Amino acid sequence: MLIVIGNLQQSFDNIGRETFRLYPWSILAVILYFPLGVYLGIPGIMKEYQKDGKWKFSWYKNIFITLPLIYFSFFWFIPTSYPIPDLMVGSHSTFKLAMLASGIVFMYSITKENSG
Repeated sequence: MLIVIGNLQQSFDNIGRETFRLYPWSILAVILYFPLGVYLGIPGIMKEYQKDGKWKFSWYKNIFITLPLIYFSFFWFIPTSYPIPDLMVGSHSTFKLAMLASGIVFMYSITKENSG
């Protein structure tokens, strides 16, 4: 999965350099890390699958953790988010890391609730 994401990101970077249009390609390069976070969250779902009870989706965890992480991943592309702190200028790996973390938190928000 890392190889596929790396190849896709490289091709998006090449397309952006050749066409000088960074807008859709840089956003797609960041979005690629959400499925990787979902993949890394699968062991948590497998652990929950073995428990008894009803499935529950934690809306609070998604609203208060996942959505801010997704916003943090894309604030560079949102014009109303300026001025950008000097700490984050040029560090595009933080955007990818936030998207990866949002995928993991999304998967860990799916739990089983005890019915007893």
